[in-house]
Amino acid sequence: MLKDHLPVNQIVVTDTNRPNSEAALKIGPLRCYGDKQFWNSASFSTEASYLHFLTFHMEFSADISLFFKTNATSGVIIENLGMKDFIRIEISSPKEITFTIDVGNGPVEVMVQSPESLNDNRWHYLHAERNLKETSLQVDNHPKKILKAPSEGHFRLQLNNQLFVGGTASRQKGFVGCIRALHLNGQKLDLEERAKVTPGVKPGCPGHCSSYSNLCHNGGKCVEKNNGILCDCTSSPYEGPFCRKEVSAIFEAGTSITYNFQDPYPVTKNASSSSSAIYADTSMAKENIAFMFLTAHAPSLLFYINSSIHEYLAVILSKNALEFAFIAIYTCHFLNNHIAAAE
Repeated sequence: MLKDHLPVNQIVVTDTNRPNSEAALKIGPLRCYGDKQFWNSASFSTEASYLHFLTFHMEFSADISLFFKTNATSGVIIENLGMKDFIRIEISSPKEITFTIDVGNGPVEVMVQSPESLNDNRWHYLHAERNLKETSLQVDNHPKKILKAPSEGHFRLQLNNQLFVGGTASRQKGFVGCIRALHLNGQKLDLEERAKVTPGVKPGCPGHCSSYSNLCHNGGKCVEKNNGILCDCTSSPYEGPFCRKEVSAIFEAGTSITYNFQDPYPVTKNASSSSSAIYADTSMAKENIAFMFLTAHAPSLLFYINSSIHEYLAVILSKNALEFAFIAIYTCHFLNNHIAAAE
């Protein structure tokens, strides 16, 4: 079995109770593509703007998925026409999405009614599917609407015109808003590249945080990007793409964590002028230390660092304020009649 395009969600193996029968299934390696296509999007500014692609060949099966957001009350999202056959997905009202298909037996319409308005300028997921057995439509997490196919009549969908995305060739009202992550039978359509050369359509879509700020956990801040979001975790004790990896620790009384740092420039211990020059060039003018803490106990030693030459830095929480203590030792080294100062 090889399925390069159509998504396979379930595999069922059956038999007729024959003795000694068996079945074998082999799954190939997992192929990961990242999230670039997930954020691939285009913005449609007018009802007359659209993107067009080659004819969508889906004679016996069609699987269409995408995300959309809009504040318009209606508009055609996808349309592909033939001589008589056609397929169309549209917003028919602020709370209704309609999937219409005609294979020669007359239009078959599947409609999903949402309890909430879909023109709230937030991202909504749409999945439409058609095969020889049924036609279905699902929007967000609402129940899937399924319509069984007729047992007789035409079955083959014959299309020969261009595929319209965000618009229509039948003079109906086009879509105003954003569409992203469009897949047809498992194949991605690059909306951004086509939008770059299409008037009235812009690549990308702003406002992702309005729908996906909840992906940033533990106080992480959602930051808008042209193609997606970024979670800023600097104000939380977490890190990672969505601020979910904890980097903090709980200390009981008298406990601590110790880190031993190696001298990054052991060559400076040599008594040569060249090595001292290297050390002078790489020594830092300042060091920045930042951390967050939460405690109900004072006084407390929050941070302490010392060196092999008895320098130290300490941050202490007293009953009324933070105290900062620092001792630096200045030494002079006589190297080949030159004086080098180390702080």
